[in-house]
Amino acid sequence: MSGAVPLVCICGPSAAGKTTLAARLAEQLSARGRHPLLISCDDYYRCGWSPSSRYGFDTVDAIDADQLRLQLSAVRYRQLNALRIYDMRSRKVSSRLLQHPYDLVLVEGSYGPQHLLGAVPISLVVYVETLLLQRLIKRLWRDVRERQRPASYVIRQMLRQMLPGERRFIQPLKCRADLVVRGYNFDLEPILSRIG
Repeated sequence: MSGAVPLVCICGPSAAGKTTLAARLAEQLSARGRHPLLISCDDYYRCGWSPSSRYGFDTVDAIDADQLRLQLSAVRYRQLNALRIYDMRSRKVSSRLLQHPYDLVLVEGSYGPQHLLGAVPISLVVYVETLLLQRLIKRLWRDVRERQRPASYVIRQMLRQMLPGERRFIQPLKCRADLVVRGYNFDLEPILSRIG
């Protein structure tokens, strides 16, 4: 295989369903004979980074933009053997081997796409939009259960940092999206037809 691998970017606010959308999209693409590679911008959080006093970790500055752009550029030309992984619990970085062939890259994230638009060729930008109350409940459940964070910390963090961070860094991405999808019950056909 030669040439650059197409890159599809799935962006939107926290707990909107980006990871779920990317996984369902990957399943449908695989069923159609494609070989997608999933990459999460969350894996590019800076190790040892001191949270912003205003936004905490809900800021584009928390992402290692150079590493994200470098790895995505290399992945597009199949010139990378391993991808970065960031553990949300321990906040430590490791890597995972790329062991399977791929012909499409699906990159998803809230913070990270801002560093890619205009810097890395992207075939399609999909913005995921979900009602705020649904997102707050989902993020609270996820952060307490999966990331072992106290509920009071998560609620305070959502109100003081997540929402201001979204207004500043994520909502402007909607204007740059090729497609906007809503809710957790995604209709994948408009996305699949654009990917081809």
